[in-house]
Amino acid sequence: MYKEILTKITNHQELTQDEVSALIAAINDGSVSDIQISGFQVALLMKGATLAEIAYIAKAMRDNCVPLPVKIDEEMMDTCGTGGGLSTFNISTATALVAAAAGIPIAKHGSRSIASLSGSADVLEALGIQINLTPAQAGRLIEQIGIAFLYAPLFHPVMGKVLPPEQELGIKTIFYSIIGPLINPAFAPRHLLGVYKPDLLDTVTYVAKELGYTNAMFVHGLDGLDEISMLGPTRINHLKDGQVTSFEITPEEFGLDRCQLDDIKTGTPDANAETITGVLSSTIHGPRRDAILLNSAGALVVGGKAEGFSDGLRLAEQLIDSGAALDKMAQLREMSHRVSEEP
Repeated sequence: MYKEILTKITNHQELTQDEVSALIAAINDGSVSDIQISGFQVALLMKGATLAEIAYIAKAMRDNCVPLPVKIDEEMMDTCGTGGGLSTFNISTATALVAAAAGIPIAKHGSRSIASLSGSADVLEALGIQINLTPAQAGRLIEQIGIAFLYAPLFHPVMGKVLPPEQELGIKTIFYSIIGPLINPAFAPRHLLGVYKPDLLDTVTYVAKELGYTNAMFVHGLDGLDEISMLGPTRINHLKDGQVTSFEITPEEFGLDRCQLDDIKTGTPDANAETITGVLSSTIHGPRRDAILLNSAGALVVGGKAEGFSDGLRLAEQLIDSGAALDKMAQLREMSHRVSEEP
């Protein structure tokens, strides 16, 4: 099976969904070696994965993840992005807390940082939140308080097998730049997803549509951010009910001032935790607060709590100024440790 697949790739032929499914399943069960995995990654990178192949891989990765049992009526939402590009503090993590405070069920998918100083797992640990939860524990947390962190390595055994060859080869493949953010193990169909390269925006949108996302914004700050940008314009693809609308926004459209990267750049996990706590406790204002407000506005639109960005901004301000978002963070800190002690 493997040799036939590699032959097709090196001959620049498109793989079928059955071939991709068989290969990902073989990687998952350990019947494909590290050398063979690296050969597949390099060959696919050199050929260039087609949109169909990327969608097939994403579907197969979801089929081979550890699923999350959650019993709620409302659709869940994620706020993780691709990473890469210019590094800011953990805006999407703070956005998840604001969205959860609004009553949107959040399955926040993420991991430790590969390229920057602080990934979502790193900053949440610095905030005192337990990230090592089983699927059952994370599911109960979403049911009880409306938010949980899903630490990617615990849910995606295939990712754990494709990362070491990728790191040793020093290449960046579609597994982490495109597929990773799209394979939430809770299968959350709503998402605010930052993309670090403009040419990936339509690709990610296509794959998400193929995966059955119902309402999602795929955003790229034209200055190189995988967030809704405070530095300048942001291009957005809004996928809703199978239709995609594309548009651009700027901070000043909503009465916010543009800033410089230094104003919102990443720090260590501890520093970023201090920033998030400071914004949510209303002791930090200016660009860092504005960045959380603007991204939260997008999340609130996707989550059905706001009609548009202006409405979302007002609601985000209320959730922070009232202390609701800070309370949600404290609740997550306490309950994540409590459920981690349960079977």
